[in-house]
Amino acid sequence: MKKKVVLAIFTLQGNGAERFALTLAKGLIDVGHEAHIVHFKNIIDLPIPEGVNLHFFDYQKYRLIPKSLRPKWAAKAFDRFVLKNIGTPDLVLSNLFPVDFILSKSQLPNIHLVIHNTTSLEYGERLKTLKNQLAQVYLSKPCVAVSQGVEKDFREVFGSESRITTIYNPIDIEQVVSTANEYLPDIDEPYIVNVGKFKQQKRHDILIKAYAQANIKEKLVLVGTGELLESSKQLVKDLKIEDKVIFTGFKKNPYPYIKYAKLMVLSSDFEGLGLVILESLALGTPVISTDCPSGPNEILPTYCLTMINDSQVLSDKINKALQDSKNYKTVLNNKFLPEYAVKKYLSLIT
Repeated sequence: MKKKVVLAIFTLQGNGAERFALTLAKGLIDVGHEAHIVHFKNIIDLPIPEGVNLHFFDYQKYRLIPKSLRPKWAAKAFDRFVLKNIGTPDLVLSNLFPVDFILSKSQLPNIHLVIHNTTSLEYGERLKTLKNQLAQVYLSKPCVAVSQGVEKDFREVFGSESRITTIYNPIDIEQVVSTANEYLPDIDEPYIVNVGKFKQQKRHDILIKAYAQANIKEKLVLVGTGELLESSKQLVKDLKIEDKVIFTGFKKNPYPYIKYAKLMVLSSDFEGLGLVILESLALGTPVISTDCPSGPNEILPTYCLTMINDSQVLSDKINKALQDSKNYKTVLNNKFLPEYAVKKYLSLIT
């Protein structure tokens, strides 16, 4: 029987959770179900798969409501919006905190909150003061973790009342491969690549230092933007490697940069899963990553992993991987494919 699934997300601006929503939506449509994406801010940077229904719920006006009252009022409006424009859904998947905050009060049937990151590390020291508020949100509905590590951390934070299971984020190999052929990167020389938002979690500072220490001929290409972009550029200048590091800015389609790279390098302190790892494996690009909580060690073999927060160890791993790149290619497990994720998510419908 055809099912109606709603995926709620703040924007469609190009990060992991947004790409997850679009991939899962396409997977649902491919097997004959309805997929509706409701976005709270009208910014769309990503290509929308054919058949995916987009709906803009204008959340901005509800920000005028005091925060203590906002979830209840905005949730009522969201429920009315969904019932009017989509109908009664069989499953609702909420993605990321601004949306989770609202949907925790929704009265729609079968809502699940998708946990995309390692809660304790995402909030850090702020967790002590925010824990009660977060518990009101994340213990109000059943949740889905994007990796076993995310689930384990969630249970440690919220305790025995946790209702959470793991469903890995899917990767649409066909879509990634076809999109990677859309253009050739304007880079003539061999290079290694990192794709990710410039924020503290991603530790571009460690990657840049490791690259300088590695002293390799390959260029370093950094794809993305974010609050720490300028400080990363300054570090490159301080290390006198401006002629070897390329900052591309945000790319709506980063896949050609991944496809033609000799190596993808992740230097994060933590991840939820690490979708860019899956995308790299789909394109046959070797990957090395810090063995951070959580995700990379659920995708990659041990020899592709290295310590967090250690530029020298990462530097050594970069050199090893470039010298023996064939052995750093990893086969993508079927549990990361859309068909598997779709089956698991549909099993949540009661």
